[in-house]
Amino acid sequence: MPEKGKPRYPEEFREDICLWEMEGKVRIAAVGTGPGFLSLLDIVYNERFQQFLPDMVLVGIAEPGPHKGKLDYARSLDIPIYETLGELIEAEPQLSLVVEHTGLRSTTARLRKELPDNISLIDHTGAVFLCGLHDMAQANAYCQVTLDRHRTLLQAIIDEVREDILLLDSHGRVVDCNRNVLEKAGKHKQDLLGKQFFDAQVPEGQEGMFCSTDSDEQCAYTQALFSGEKTEALFTRVDQDGHLKYYRIYAYPIKNEQGRINHVVVMRRDITERTRRERMQQQADKLAVVGEMSTYLAHEIRNPLFAIAGFTNSLLKSESMNDKEREKLRIISEETTRLEHLLSSILKFARPASSELDKVDLNEVADETVTLMRMGYEHQGYQIELEPTKKIPLVKAEPEMVKQCIVNLIKNSVEAMPQGGTLRIETGRDGEMVTLSVTDTGPGMSERQMDQAFSPFYTTKDQGCGLGLAMIRKLMSEFGGTVQLKSHEGQGTTVMLSFLPVLAEGLGEGAEWVVGEKHSEEEAKSNVPPAKQAESSSQGS
Repeated sequence: MPEKGKPRYPEEFREDICLWEMEGKVRIAAVGTGPGFLSLLDIVYNERFQQFLPDMVLVGIAEPGPHKGKLDYARSLDIPIYETLGELIEAEPQLSLVVEHTGLRSTTARLRKELPDNISLIDHTGAVFLCGLHDMAQANAYCQVTLDRHRTLLQAIIDEVREDILLLDSHGRVVDCNRNVLEKAGKHKQDLLGKQFFDAQVPEGQEGMFCSTDSDEQCAYTQALFSGEKTEALFTRVDQDGHLKYYRIYAYPIKNEQGRINHVVVMRRDITERTRRERMQQQADKLAVVGEMSTYLAHEIRNPLFAIAGFTNSLLKSESMNDKEREKLRIISEETTRLEHLLSSILKFARPASSELDKVDLNEVADETVTLMRMGYEHQGYQIELEPTKKIPLVKAEPEMVKQCIVNLIKNSVEAMPQGGTLRIETGRDGEMVTLSVTDTGPGMSERQMDQAFSPFYTTKDQGCGLGLAMIRKLMSEFGGTVQLKSHEGQGTTVMLSFLPVLAEGLGEGAEWVVGEKHSEEEAKSNVPPAKQAESSSQGS
């Protein structure tokens, strides 16, 4: 006996089992309209049987019997009805099959004698198998409808999942995917099916959504395929707008009955916001340590440092020093100055912002800062452009700290362009927030540099302590604003500061102090809707 579940025939003959060797349609006649007759009609005329049987046509009914209702139904299908089988055969010389539905043994015996050799007969007993085939087809149709319903429900559920999901075969080809993948890849499902997944899901001009190439050793799909276990990996990408995005990739191998992996489900989850919160908490913890150290540094380091600097400068003025000794003292003086600068940066970084923020004219502060920075950098090959947006609201901040933020951003941009370049400072609005952005034409930043940019004490420069961007983020957080970093390698970098606007007190909901032109309180009130003015007047009286 063959093993259960295995075919009983050689595999190479699998496609030759049920080949219909007839040419044209099979021409069938029915004798009688007894049990099984309606099943025959359904088999011949119902489309769902066409996938199981060759093309058939019922050319007539002979010896119809007393079943008037069945005959009326047959006439509605334009099936000819004959009193005898002989009349039917004479009218249909190409007849190839007769199905007997009288249920009489005598009729079956007579038909075997009367039918020529070129016409096959299915007697009443054989017709039972036609009824079985009919019932199987009905069960198949029901199962197909149920399967389609479940498939639709499952696809709807998968499409509503926020993660990006791919179903891959063991060769890395796309078998299926959810709607998120299609929307982000900007393609139709037919464009992806059968394609290698590291190619198929890449939007034009973008890197892969799950892996860069098929040789990516960190690819979760590759690891799951070779290990046979669920794997996950951290994945970063810079989006089209230059923002650094963080993803967690999960890969789940699917095995067949023999334990071999035939599919892998790959899921990508956007963890950018969660990672941002975690990084900000980590930075806050570091800043807390810096804050606790600042008092100790101020008392225990700054005073001796001042003494060292004073004595060094005094010795430099002494005429008894030779050149070699004077050079050593000059190095001590420079290093003391550098340590003082580092200490000042740390103390300034740890200093909390004032509890009461001022109303700051962002355009005015930007203009003052740019004018100052141009004096120092324009002759060195740097062009600093200011593009203010008129009539933007005042913002909540400290003017000197905002100026320091702009100075730090300009210095960072200048240091990124040692051969000179263009800086563009812009003010504007982004929804409810008031923005100031600094854009350079430098080499841009890598994913790793963007990942570490706001970490305290991280720097890629020979000089400096790496507190510039970290300090800016800390200040903006205290102002109630945010910092966004956008960069592409080879395409420059943009840092955008977003500030909370100042609402005009007593002028009604939604009113703002607008800058760009000086307004009196009376002029500001004139911009408030009449209903708000009336409400304000009634409250004042």
